[in-house]
Amino acid sequence: MEVNREHSFSFNYVCLAPDEQIGLHRQPSWELSYVVNGAGKRLIEGTEESFRRGEVVMLPPEVAHQWIFDRSDTDSDGRISNITVAFTDGFLDGCSSAFPELRPCVERLKRVRFAVKFGGRNAAAIVSILKSMCCQGDVERLASLIRLLPLLSGTEALRMLGERRSTGKEEERLEKIRTYIVCNASRGVSLDDAARHVGMGKSSFCAFFRRATGRTLTAYLNEYRVDQACRLLRREEVLVSEVCYRVGFADVPHFNRVFKRLMGCSPSRFRTLCRAEAGSAEKAP
Repeated sequence: MEVNREHSFSFNYVCLAPDEQIGLHRQPSWELSYVVNGAGKRLIEGTEESFRRGEVVMLPPEVAHQWIFDRSDTDSDGRISNITVAFTDGFLDGCSSAFPELRPCVERLKRVRFAVKFGGRNAAAIVSILKSMCCQGDVERLASLIRLLPLLSGTEALRMLGERRSTGKEEERLEKIRTYIVCNASRGVSLDDAARHVGMGKSSFCAFFRRATGRTLTAYLNEYRVDQACRLLRREEVLVSEVCYRVGFADVPHFNRVFKRLMGCSPSRFRTLCRAEAGSAEKAP
């Protein structure tokens, strides 16, 4: 989310279908995000982890990120919702210049280099202010954002997200390919597009990827899609054909063949075994 040039910051409370979330991107502004409703996976600078409703995350400028929401965790209308506030370094500098009392907060905040997740009383206070901003006008929201700055620069129950270890060029390139696969697996990934994404020719890409992973791009992609299919088969009451298309396979027979080769049974049999295992666990003392 970017800041409108006519405003010093942006505020958005959005409700939309899980698939309508923006893809992997960077923005020149700071971004504070509160997940009101929904759950899934978030990608931050090549790292991946689960998230759930109620989480509050702040991203400094130019940090690559994407929220991938599960279709199984929505409201009654099939939508997810979140509140996002974006502001620039210029906004922070202006606050520091106009209000000397805020200078220590701004200086601490601008030292943040990685995405952070808030917890404890800080998170609760941030959520309370964000919710109140939904009913406010621009001037009131500006006052609320200024109230947020000391909370955002605090260190209580703070956890770094997406903090990357020092890596070589090859590892960074591989991480970029993995992120590309995760973001596009359900829509289609071609060898040409993947190679172009990392600025390589097709033959050099194939050689690099096999050397780095021990597998071809197709094999790696199939393993990822089947892993996602297993997750859906465990959690959702959907047809096998729907699972097939949702994870990115083009036809059901091919999906069944790949799934059986990798998992040792058909998708339908896998679901049956998972249900039996869950039933046994519930009956256990």
